[in-house]
Amino acid sequence: MEEICEFRIWEKYAARLFAPNEGKRLGSLTRKVEMRVNDARFKAVGDLNASIQRHENDLFFTYWNIRRHYRKEELEKAELFLLWNIATFEPAGEECGTQYAESVACPKCKAGARQATPLFLDWRRIPKGKDIARTIAGEIVVSRRLVELFEQHSIRGAEFWPIRQRPASSAESKDWFQLTVQSHAAQVVLPTKIGINPFDEDVAGEYRCPLGDLIGLARLSEVWISRASYTGLDIVASSQFVGTRRGLLRPERFLLASPKLQKVIETRKLKGYKIEVAYLA
Repeated sequence: MEEICEFRIWEKYAARLFAPNEGKRLGSLTRKVEMRVNDARFKAVGDLNASIQRHENDLFFTYWNIRRHYRKEELEKAELFLLWNIATFEPAGEECGTQYAESVACPKCKAGARQATPLFLDWRRIPKGKDIARTIAGEIVVSRRLVELFEQHSIRGAEFWPIRQRPASSAESKDWFQLTVQSHAAQVVLPTKIGINPFDEDVAGEYRCPLGDLIGLARLSEVWISRASYTGLDIVASSQFVGTRRGLLRPERFLLASPKLQKVIETRKLKGYKIEVAYLA
């Protein structure tokens, strides 16, 4: 497995680590730089970021994203997969009238509120050419094509709920459905790393819930799941959440797929997501 990290670097600081021809300029203010996580300068990015934050009250990078590339044999041996980087769009369900029962959410981190109404959504805004997408609040919608494939291949663990345009209308989308996962029992365990960025694992626990519902702000590594907690269904969700409750944003569960489901969505070339290998420990 190869890990490549993309950074968006402030151009005013880029020369402190990179040559003028390294990376790609994104306008006049930022530069996109990609490097392997095992690159000797990877740690230097974190050191510079910490130094600039401490001494200049600023940041060296404004964005990061790690992509993992697997060999064929690694994919063939995998017992579980993580579905991530799902195509994202606005507006969120709440903006269209969807309501949530906040009383059942965690009293500390506010994760886990239950959807109390049908999903009201402007489905005209769903990205075209995708089979799976999510709102900025984590509400997942899927195409009719994906629903039909689940039925054809007897994929277990999902339910598909109708989507309505607005509360005042009973009309339902014929092309899009809300994906709901039946099992939320998959327990995230070590050595999974969750933190703020690749150089900050949030040791102080700023984004961690003392009750254990929210395990951090962002995923920093591949995901490990307790083997005893995995139900064996083809699609499951984690019991814990990652992210933060802020405005329309809600903490989200990890979405995990069996090798059977991964093979279906790969061979049928479904669009709107990326996969990583996940592990049972």
